[in-house]
Amino acid sequence: MKCKLIKSFWGLIMKRRLLIFVLLILIASPFNFANALDRYGDEGDALSFHVNYVYRSEGKGELKPINNGDVLKSGDHFKIIFTPDKDCYVYIFQVDSSGQIFKLFPMKSFMGVQVNNFNPVTKGTTYTLPSSEKAFMLDDQVGTERIYFIVSKERNKEIERLDIERKEPIDRQKPNLDKNTQDKKIENAEDKLNKYFKRRGITVVPSGQPVRVQWQEGGDVFSVIGQKLENLCEDCVHILEFIHKDGRSN
Repeated sequence: MKCKLIKSFWGLIMKRRLLIFVLLILIASPFNFANALDRYGDEGDALSFHVNYVYRSEGKGELKPINNGDVLKSGDHFKIIFTPDKDCYVYIFQVDSSGQIFKLFPMKSFMGVQVNNFNPVTKGTTYTLPSSEKAFMLDDQVGTERIYFIVSKERNKEIERLDIERKEPIDRQKPNLDKNTQDKKIENAEDKLNKYFKRRGITVVPSGQPVRVQWQEGGDVFSVIGQKLENLCEDCVHILEFIHKDGRSN
């Protein structure tokens, strides 16, 4: 009996020591424990968007969706319509075959018209780019075009800094500044931004999960089948790629 009591006593002591040991580990590494909880809590906090890329041949006729690998021509008009399921930050860039970059969102004005497309975007609000009454138009630079769609729960300071570097040589043009120097600065800044796109996780925009999107333009109501991007990873780059051909080609 005495032997059993001693064993039970020492067993209780060992259990208490084990409990204390575990508590000390948690106390010694509160940040790791907190981070684990944060990751667990974020699983249901992923971002999702209803997204629609549409175009009109030379700005006329029926609106058609743009899917990966589609062929568009110089002079075609296109729009981007998206609706976020949470408040967040969105950055959209278009890169043509020469590597030239055009920022499509955020954007203060387009062709002299105030559009005031700013971050952060608001949950449940539908954004039509560049505006309900305007459209982007493909220029004469043919080749592969890519639209990069980037989302973040917080401001993406790195991409904002790179975009400022890209615009700075243009915004600060001086009459006596050597054009070659000016072009080189712009080229270097665009190269940095292109490298940013390539080193991030890239996911091709899916062609499935159709969602019907409606909006008004010029008094007419349009309705097309769009896409839904679900569970977007933080700062990943989602890409739409299409072929840009000469408008005179068949």
